[in-house]
Amino acid sequence: MFSLVDRADYTIHQELEEWSQVAADNVSRAIESDSPLSSRIEINANVISDLQVEALMSPEDFRGVRDEQGILQAGAVVTDMDDHLFVEYLVTAPWNITQDLPRAVKKAATALMALLARESDSNGHSGRILLYAIPDAVEFYRKIGFIDTEEGSPNAPEMELTPTAAVRLMNRQT
Repeated sequence: MFSLVDRADYTIHQELEEWSQVAADNVSRAIESDSPLSSRIEINANVISDLQVEALMSPEDFRGVRDEQGILQAGAVVTDMDDHLFVEYLVTAPWNITQDLPRAVKKAATALMALLARESDSNGHSGRILLYAIPDAVEFYRKIGFIDTEEGSPNAPEMELTPTAAVRLMNRQT
């Protein structure tokens, strides 16, 4: 079970700094060992860096999830638009990519997306979420119910969680 974090504060900034350090170490180890996860690990580190900056600039737009031990496991930057939530960044903690630390959990990003669908619903958007996906994340988004909108670009296709798919995602996570 995960709990929602609805803004970035000093503690979140410290935790994101730790994520950044762990991610940098993971990148170094992946390169040294020629890991098949190298690409995913590098992308994770880059998105963590972007998330850190955005959480500092707009703390009210940060959302995250903590596990039962209180560990921050996924984070996002979201904006409430006229008829949907827009997710600018979504990233899981670096130990969830490598699965080599005792803090690793599964489904943190999925849980965060379900909570964002609830927020979208509460804000009068019927659970609707839009985002531009990085290519490595397209399959993840499809698996949890997002569809391609045919907008965006090949390197950042726009994807939508429709109200119907949002209900399915929220029901799976309860």
